[in-house]
Amino acid sequence: MEALAITIFLSVLLAAFFMVLFLGSRHRRGLGNEQEALMPLEDDLPPVRPGRAAKTHAADRHGS
Repeated sequence: MEALAITIFLSVLLAAFFMVLFLGSRHRRGLGNEQEALMPLEDDLPPVRPGRAAKTHAADRHGS
């Protein structure tokens, strides 16, 4: 009976330890590897709205 109690106690202790480590690593990083892989690169230009790009190119063609 004592062996079963010690086994359960150690199992709960190890599970709690790994949960603390897991949550600590998630909190520290902020994003998971999958989300970080989908982030745009720093060197990319910000997206341009189609309406603004068309007006800019039209103004360049007319010499304004």
